Amino acid sequence: MAILIKQQRVSGDPWRKIEDPAVLPYNASSFSLLPLQSFVNLSECPTELKRIGVWFGVDTEPTHITPAILKLPLLCIETTDFNDGRTFTLASIIKQQLGYQGELRASGNLLLEQLPYLSQCGIDSFSLPDQCDWEYALFMLRQEPGLSRFHHTQ
Repeated sequence: MAILIKQQRVSGDPWRKIEDPAVLPYNASSFSLLPLQSFVNLSECPTELKRIGVWFGVDTEPTHITPAILKLPLLCIETTDFNDGRTFTLASIIKQQLGYQGELRASGNLLLEQLPYLSQCGIDSFSLPDQCDWEYALFMLRQEPGLSRFHHTQ
């Protein structure tokens, strides 16, 4: 179980991460977070009747984030190494260059001290390990980060 921080609050997370790329959006249940590979051969995402999201790693090329994927309500960047700055870059590209309007989430191996900077890059929510100090995470999110080249203006 993970801790979800969204809009400066800890909340329940209805989304369930699916690891199997063979699960396609057509037969996934609502609130499924599917791997990007599940969408490779789809020109349109069948999400009219259900809410489907996608997760992908920091090594994902922005060209793989198609217009159909940008219509999904949730995109999640999975970080395996908190030292990997591509999380910041990819978040900025998705929000600023690709114009994504839905919820952009970061999950995985994140440093709580990075949260205000990730938020500044356009991350809307954070899925953190259940053993994390969520009170400290909320404290960090309330801190004003210094300006960086990834600054996201709304």
